[in-house]
Amino acid sequence: MIHKLKITFILILLVNSLFSFAEEGEKIVIVIIDGARYSETLGDTTRAYTPKMWEIADEGTMIDNFYNDGQTYTSRAIPALWCGAWTGVVDTIYEGHETQYSVLPSIFEYYRKDKNAPAEDCYYILKEIESLWLPSFDVDYGPDYWPTFNSVGETDEDVAEQALLVMEEHHPNFLWVYFADVDHEGHSGIWSNYIGAIKTADSLVGVLWNAIQTDPFYKDATTMLVTNDHGRHDDQHGGFSGHGDGCDGCRHIELLAIGPDIKKNFVSYQNRYTPDMAVTASHVMDIDPAKATGEAMMEIFAANGLANHAKSIATVKSVAPNPFGSNTRIQYTLSENSHVSLRIRDFSGKPIKELINGKETAGDKSVSWDGTNNSGLKVANGVYFYTLESNNNMISGKIIYLQDN
Repeated sequence: MIHKLKITFILILLVNSLFSFAEEGEKIVIVIIDGARYSETLGDTTRAYTPKMWEIADEGTMIDNFYNDGQTYTSRAIPALWCGAWTGVVDTIYEGHETQYSVLPSIFEYYRKDKNAPAEDCYYILKEIESLWLPSFDVDYGPDYWPTFNSVGETDEDVAEQALLVMEEHHPNFLWVYFADVDHEGHSGIWSNYIGAIKTADSLVGVLWNAIQTDPFYKDATTMLVTNDHGRHDDQHGGFSGHGDGCDGCRHIELLAIGPDIKKNFVSYQNRYTPDMAVTASHVMDIDPAKATGEAMMEIFAANGLANHAKSIATVKSVAPNPFGSNTRIQYTLSENSHVSLRIRDFSGKPIKELINGKETAGDKSVSWDGTNNSGLKVANGVYFYTLESNNNMISGKIIYLQDN
């Protein structure tokens, strides 16, 4: 009898421990709608095809200038969304199927390792696919930190149903939900099918948000991000049935955010890019996406929310000469050890040069920029901006480049 009581007590402690883990921290739900063009989603101010997402945007934040700044097809853009960086992919055979894995670690791996989270706390939910694209085999992360894959069903409705079941039965802190039908119907070349799939995806985003709001585990503790991997050709470049080039229709996509720390009824016009989504999600969950290259979109957070949770440990001391012709030097100070990124962007927000991206010790620092881009070519004369990010705080400033004659 005593032995049975001891076993029961241990089981109770174990259950309570797991429940306590699940209660800790911010929850996040990330929804990817494959292949929806911005002009038919949040770029359509008539709200004709995405009324639910517009309704959510009224209570949250949308990024008006969110872009796929790399390759506008799914097999490369999805890994970029996962990794917070444009990553290489490697062909492989996994469990008897030809597939690919990403070179850089994914947000799933960062989350599970940083939080010491079990696989049941991190779900990737999508339709049934035999050859799933895989996260990384990075030596610091890898398969020990992959999510639980829930690959069931044939339609977006099936995927949403599975997401609701997982939320109800397992209550994971992190869900990634992938809707594929919009891209499939876009490739059909039938406009009504494409629009119908967008309307369905929109309604399912509404269903997921309603489920979050009616479940005490998730209510008032969950951030939802909705975006696309790529858009579709605009009418000047072949129309909606295809995608894959650099036209505005393929590049311009949506980013919708809502949650307890997200600004309400706010539209950001700052240029943001595919890798920024995972880094922003990492900020919400208080994890370090150590090998990502994107930036946290701090402008979407309310003044009393996550934007104030992290103290600023970096101070820019000087940028000189400015304007400059051959070299300028950015001097800054770190009050403690930190991961630091320092990047140059052009006037439109496009990344030009990565000067620093890694761990640095406390103290005075200095780095120079010679007016070249990441390919080593001189940039055009004009106005550029530096962004220094540390501890999820960002400092920006203007640099004027006037090339010496």
